[in-house]
Amino acid sequence: MSLMPKYLTQTNISRDHKTEQKRLSLQQYCLSLGLLACLVSGCQQPQPTPTTPTIAATPTETPVIKEPEGILERVKERKKLICGVNGKLAGFSFVDEKGEWSGLDVDYCKAIAAAVLGDAKAIDYKPLLTKDRFTALQNGEVDIVMRNTTRTLTRDVTNNISFAPTTFFDGQGIMLRIGAKPKSSSSSPTPTSSPTNSPSPAPTENAIAPERKPEDKLEKSSSKTGEELTIPLKELANKQICVETGISASNLESAFKEANVEIQPVILPDLESVLNTYNQGDCEAVSSEKSQLAAWRSRLTKPADHKILDLSLSKEPLSPVLVGNDDRWRDVVTWIIYATFYAEELGIGMDNYTIFKDTENPEVSRFLGTSDSLGIELGLAPDWTTQILKQVGNYSDIYNRNLTPLDIPRGLNRSWKDGGLLYSMPFR
Repeated sequence: MSLMPKYLTQTNISRDHKTEQKRLSLQQYCLSLGLLACLVSGCQQPQPTPTTPTIAATPTETPVIKEPEGILERVKERKKLICGVNGKLAGFSFVDEKGEWSGLDVDYCKAIAAAVLGDAKAIDYKPLLTKDRFTALQNGEVDIVMRNTTRTLTRDVTNNISFAPTTFFDGQGIMLRIGAKPKSSSSSPTPTSSPTNSPSPAPTENAIAPERKPEDKLEKSSSKTGEELTIPLKELANKQICVETGISASNLESAFKEANVEIQPVILPDLESVLNTYNQGDCEAVSSEKSQLAAWRSRLTKPADHKILDLSLSKEPLSPVLVGNDDRWRDVVTWIIYATFYAEELGIGMDNYTIFKDTENPEVSRFLGTSDSLGIELGLAPDWTTQILKQVGNYSDIYNRNLTPLDIPRGLNRSWKDGGLLYSMPFR
């Protein structure tokens, strides 16, 4: 029998029951929170995902990243060279009524085609105006510009433009009348000017190509010093010389002032006036670039009555123009030009290249590709130099074929061995 009062016992039991209920409720609450936290944190047991049959992927080829195509590869794939030219400049690039092309610039287009494609005729000639030549090159319309273009500093630093070695060292010259003075302005045709590289004349579209003249009539000359230039300048003492205003007039006056020779310059506003005045006999001489004077003279009734003196009053290095972002193409064109220089140094030309086929001279055999394949370094065939000689010739062949008939003294355009400026880098 319990000694505890009955009311106390019931009260404690009731309190213990309530306490137990609270404890259970708290445990349930904590358990619920724990489950909720597990669900939120992703600690629930991973449920197996139903597997579905997968379809094997068709194997694909790994894409090949091609290197950017250069001009050399483009020309080979096209099997044709696109050459930007003048088309109206006798002796450099001229097309006759039969569609036949000739000239020094044209022959260099042929030399490139011969070396790269093995065919000097695989060319599309694209006549270009002066203002369009650089744009046509940068847009990829032509592979090269061979168009009486003077290499200058401002052009050399133009974006995406570069130059190959100079193929013709031109300069402002003087043409003297050595024949009878015309009686009237109708005795000779009046030349007209067209857009060219400089304020110098170019033949009109109906110009007649010059007749060929034997090589032995070429005036022998070499580069001259300042003192030597005084001799031909004295020949012009007190003569009237027509010249266009601007840089041409400045060059003329400076040269004669330095030589202490008095002349009577007739300075006219434009080239057409210069040529008309000379044509009428009101001037005894005329001054402009020698290449342009020669082209203009070739259209006169009596070209032999006019002599282009062997002197230069300015520097006008005419050079091929290339895009500036294709080093390989520039190398190819550069060494093709050097090949024409070097072949002349070695005495190998179009008429005698076959006799050097079995030569024991290591320098010659290396150049012709019979002992070393230097062409492989350029991406050309081993016989690339032979193709140039066979189909076009060396520099002398090119010059005599195109500029000798115009009676342009070779002057600075001689090999360095003969006192000129043509100098090839070594073929080794």
